[in-house]
Amino acid sequence: MALLNDLHHMTFITGDMDRLIAFYRRIFDAPVTFDRVEEDPPEWQRYRPLRHAFIEIGPHTVLHPFEVEGVDPPGREPMFGRGRLDHFALNASSEEAFREIRRRLIAEGANATEGGLVSDMGSMWSLSFYDPDGAWLEVMWVKPGASSSSPITRPGEWEMVDPDRE
Repeated sequence: MALLNDLHHMTFITGDMDRLIAFYRRIFDAPVTFDRVEEDPPEWQRYRPLRHAFIEIGPHTVLHPFEVEGVDPPGREPMFGRGRLDHFALNASSEEAFREIRRRLIAEGANATEGGLVSDMGSMWSLSFYDPDGAWLEVMWVKPGASSSSPITRPGEWEMVDPDRE
């Protein structure tokens, strides 16, 4: 029996809530289900005022960004130099969805690999991208017959592919 069925939410700092929300709407068609400024947050929350939102990125998964006056996100940093949370990866619902997300990220100039090349990891594809605050993220597509827990090839065996040329 599985005790969990997904990640509920991920909380992080943004430097500009409106810009971040617009990005996730443009790229992922993600609706915002909550957006509020807390003028007088509880005493245990030392930062004020602050704004936070819920951006739905899947049927059970929400991004919960906070825009806090005087607190800036770290921006672009090398892998494993980004702090406690290095990055997160989003699951595309299909190959068609992955290709559309890739197209939108390239049009936005948010792709982290030259030309929007995709890492073919054997059982899945990965496309790295940057959000408006410079966070390095991924979108994944799990190939038919595989699952998120399927083994992936060793990094030295990954191929960089252009799905438009396949």
